Amino acid sequence: MMNAQVKKIVLAFVVFFAAFSFGCNASSKNSLNEFYGEDVQYFFGLEELRKGDEEKAKKCFVRCVQRGSYYPARRSFEQFALIGNVQERIKVCREFLKKYDDDFAKLFACREFIRHKEFSLALDATENLDFENAPNELVRLRLDLMERKKDSRLERTIYDWFTKRRISADHYIFYRENARDDLENFITREGNFLESHNDFSFNVNFIQQFRIAIYRGNYNAAFEMFDQIREMTIARQSVPLTYQLVADMGRACLNGSKENIANAEFFAELAQDENFSDKKIKYYALLYSGLLYNKSDSLLRRALEQFDLAIQFAGSEEECDQAIWYYLQSCLRISVDEAVVGLRKYCAAWNEASYFDDFFDSLSVLLFSGGKWNAFSEIFSTIKNYASPAMVSKFAYLTARIMQAGFLEGDDNEIEKAFWVAANCDAGTYVYYKLLAAKQLELSKEQIEEIFFGTKSEQKKSEKNSARKKVAQENSISQNQEFSSDEKAISARKLLLGYAEFGFAEKIYDEWLFFFEQDKRTIDLPTATKLAEFLRKLDDGQSGFYSKSLRMISRHAGFSQTHSLAGEKISRENFLLLYPQDFSEEVNSACAEFGIDDYVMYALIRTESFFEPGVQSHAGAIGLTQLMEGTAADCAASLKVSEYDLHDPAVNVRFGTFYFSKMKSRLDDSQILALFAYNAGLTNVRRWIRGSKIQLDARGKISSDLFLESLPFAETRDYGRRVISAAAMYAWLYDGINPCDVVSEMM
Repeated sequence: MMNAQVKKIVLAFVVFFAAFSFGCNASSKNSLNEFYGEDVQYFFGLEELRKGDEEKAKKCFVRCVQRGSYYPARRSFEQFALIGNVQERIKVCREFLKKYDDDFAKLFACREFIRHKEFSLALDATENLDFENAPNELVRLRLDLMERKKDSRLERTIYDWFTKRRISADHYIFYRENARDDLENFITREGNFLESHNDFSFNVNFIQQFRIAIYRGNYNAAFEMFDQIREMTIARQSVPLTYQLVADMGRACLNGSKENIANAEFFAELAQDENFSDKKIKYYALLYSGLLYNKSDSLLRRALEQFDLAIQFAGSEEECDQAIWYYLQSCLRISVDEAVVGLRKYCAAWNEASYFDDFFDSLSVLLFSGGKWNAFSEIFSTIKNYASPAMVSKFAYLTARIMQAGFLEGDDNEIEKAFWVAANCDAGTYVYYKLLAAKQLELSKEQIEEIFFGTKSEQKKSEKNSARKKVAQENSISQNQEFSSDEKAISARKLLLGYAEFGFAEKIYDEWLFFFEQDKRTIDLPTATKLAEFLRKLDDGQSGFYSKSLRMISRHAGFSQTHSLAGEKISRENFLLLYPQDFSEEVNSACAEFGIDDYVMYALIRTESFFEPGVQSHAGAIGLTQLMEGTAADCAASLKVSEYDLHDPAVNVRFGTFYFSKMKSRLDDSQILALFAYNAGLTNVRRWIRGSKIQLDARGKISSDLFLESLPFAETRDYGRRVISAAAMYAWLYDGINPCDVVSEMM
């Protein structure tokens, strides 16, 4: 049975989500105390720090440390460690480490130890780090401390850090600051290599150079080092071989060498080498053996054999899915028929269904280009219990449409049943095929409301069951545990909601991101929704809260849909946050000027920039509508604007709306073709139209939904789906327009 304090917290949460509204229902200190309990002292302490009263803040933090729930107490401890003289701070940090002693506690304490020149304490605190999982910053701190202390273990520690995990920006910075020689210098030492390989210091530097070359994409240089790496790690075993080194050796061979068969056979032999029993080493050796065989059309079957073996050695769900994905991609290179056989073989074995969505997208394009219409219904029946809801919806819809278009036999009953499957799939935020199916079924707004959100009675039943499940989980908490995972999750949610309630909005996003990246289930969708609403209301056009709110709710909603979390069904309230009308004045003005529906431009802006006015792509596209400088210059000339700033939302939205209207007028007033041209250029769109007429044997107008499926650019296909579905959602949510009408209008 759970203790009285946890019962009180659970009850408070149930009541809280029934009536909570920031700044309205909890206006007095008494009501705050009632909901937050002793956690309120943390927020009172922050308020006192704002006022500059450290003594009062200390008292609040100490009280929360003693009586608060997990995260407010922990944050109070951290704040307390930043107050007082140096001796007091050091003492509190040491006590903090005794209480928590995880990597994040070590990182916090070590920053303070180093700031106050207590280097020995920081070095002691970082003993026995897990170099595969510890924060890179924490490892960097330890390396700097070891260098300062001339610790004899330094080079072995560097080796562990550089060979037990993927190379990061932290590794690259360390390398730039500490490497003894440049890459070319090492390569030219080949003549002295056999005499040098027993020098551990030389080996550490050499392997650093090799992994950094891979990190920077300098594969030719990396492959020049391949023989030496193989000699020191495998032939002579002068230094330990790790699976990360095997993976980078594979990347060097894949991208820096043309000897694919010889390299594939090397990795196949490595997987069988009894000197290396680590399953991860065998897994990556088999994986890269398969990838190298896969580069030769005549050896695709051998590639499949290697991926089959890799699946058997997979040590995690992620590794299993990765090997299955490569297996299916190799099947696809043989034929779409082979891909269907591969799906039958492995669809029940994969773990994260959405991991394979891009494979299904590639598969459907090849089916269209090859006219393999029968395969659609076969794939649909194979995957309907295993693929992600988004892909089930897609193949149900396409199967029905191909039957409807006469490419595949099927009666009206079969067609309607498949459309209903597509419409009823709970694909979360991926609503494109759901909306297209609703259009084909000619559903009313009320019916669409039901397939998205269910009836009111069903919603209440779901909420009730979810609440009961939560209470049942809390009742199972053992009193012998100091803090269970459920208690920590509740504490984290209260911490974030408290930041909103007490006016510390600047802390919300970074703290939420910390929890989300550690364990995505810590913050539930209702809590994320409240926080996203709060940030949105605070945005002043400069704070960036618009995009933070959107990113928060998008990631949560996407995760909830992908993992089918109980009680996490996406609601109308969530969709309003997912499709916000930011910069409404600028959008409405530009749309009125150029005769474009506002919901189309909201959809375009959301897809292009996620409403971040200062964003700039790698290709140089700028601002809300992601215009290139050359395109913007043409728009300015047409609009007779001599001076402009694309980072100004009003200018950017006006130019982007004008450019979209121009594409629309040049493509027979077709909105979907204008979208494709906006993304990929007018010339490409005209070429695709000609090609699709041949593929689909079309004499006249091509149906837009099937035309989209035949486009050769995955980015443009995805772009079209996202903008069309977003426009329909905007029109429905804000204007009450049946989304099916918008789909018909745009396609």
